[in-house]
Amino acid sequence: MRGNKIKSTNKKAKLTVYPELKYDNCHMKKELMDILACPVCKSSLKLKVTEEKEGEVITGSLFCKKCNHSYPITDSIPNLLPPNLKS
Repeated sequence: MRGNKIKSTNKKAKLTVYPELKYDNCHMKKELMDILACPVCKSSLKLKVTEEKEGEVITGSLFCKKCNHSYPITDSIPNLLPPNLKS
């Protein structure tokens, strides 16, 4: 898939947008685990579900064993911001 790369005001962060995908229902679904990877080392992530509704993860976390870092899922949105960019 090719996308349009959009640079944010933060020079370290880049966002790739794929216009052919529909973003109107962007929630954390278990099926996304096939394509999600650690933003730091690109290793696979382990999903821990705390709350789930109709196949959608409401709260939980994504854990990278290699980096030993956990990424939270809150209100169905995974926060994959690398630890070095958190303030």
